[in-house]
Amino acid sequence: MATGCPKWPDPLSGWQSPQAGNASSVGVGPTRLSYASGGPIQDQFGDAGQIQTTYGPADNYSADRQRVEDSLMARMNPQLAIEENKLQQQLADQGIRYGSQAYSNAMLNYQQQANDARWGAISQAGQEQQRMQQQAGALAAFQNQAQQQQYEENLGRGTFANQAQAQATQQNAALASFYNQGLLQQQQQQMNQFNAANSARNQYMQEQFALRNQPINEITALLGGSQVSMPNFINAQTSQIPTTDMASILNNNFNQQMSVYNAQNTQYNNILGGILGLGGNVAKAAALSDRRMKENITKIGTVLAAPEGGEGKELPLYQYNYKGEPAQTHVGPMAQDVEQVDPDAVLKDRKGIRYIKPAQVMGDILRG
Repeated sequence: MATGCPKWPDPLSGWQSPQAGNASSVGVGPTRLSYASGGPIQDQFGDAGQIQTTYGPADNYSADRQRVEDSLMARMNPQLAIEENKLQQQLADQGIRYGSQAYSNAMLNYQQQANDARWGAISQAGQEQQRMQQQAGALAAFQNQAQQQQYEENLGRGTFANQAQAQATQQNAALASFYNQGLLQQQQQQMNQFNAANSARNQYMQEQFALRNQPINEITALLGGSQVSMPNFINAQTSQIPTTDMASILNNNFNQQMSVYNAQNTQYNNILGGILGLGGNVAKAAALSDRRMKENITKIGTVLAAPEGGEGKELPLYQYNYKGEPAQTHVGPMAQDVEQVDPDAVLKDRKGIRYIKPAQVMGDILRG
């Protein structure tokens, strides 16, 4: 005889259920949206000094030439006077009278020899003047070579600094990208842990509901005479937090910044290259800097120029060719525009043709 229904243990008492995933634990902090630059670009370099364009006309050494000539004459004239007296005495001893044809011929021959000696002294003094002039020219050429060497060294240091700055920028960008990729990987790991915890809890709850409903189904089936059925459950939907493709966003941002950087460098180098072209032929650039001496003039841009101690102004740059030279194209400013920025950098000849001082114009641009 049955004493009653079997007693089922309470499945919900004394059991420790798994904890659900904590959504607030998913996250690794802010990502890096920027990176440190390698420092400012070197857009100018030190002035190597004034180019030596003159070293004094030849008459600057006329006083030195005169001193040499006077010294030679002072040494030679007494000897010439002695020779003249000696010749006169010799003619008198030979019975050749003063004023005779023979006397005049002898004295004429002597005067020619004396003049040849004096012309030799003058020529030697002129050679000394020419030697001093050549020394001054060689000194000016040496100074210009030293200035050019200093200019190239300054340019090399500026280029090296810009290359180092670009390398530092790329390294900083790569470090920021690596850091963000690590953050994304860590976030994905935390997301997987969150989903695994929720899946374990959902499975546990289904098992507990099955144990709880199984006795009820069996009792209901026995009382109604129906077949015992297995309970049906609907799986709980797993939460999924969408992620953001931060790596692509950061890489696109880096590529855009590098494109802007390269474009700015290219534009700067083109303008600077055209300006520096002025210095390659100083005499020609200075002689033909007037707008009236050029044709086919096209404006290509501007640079900022400032005279020493003055305020910076826009200096236009043009592409042109000299009249009579249509096949050769040049880039540079017009003397009329330079005169508006720095009047001291412009000269005029008697015909009103304007000339510029390329070294001073370059200094104005670098200060600008």
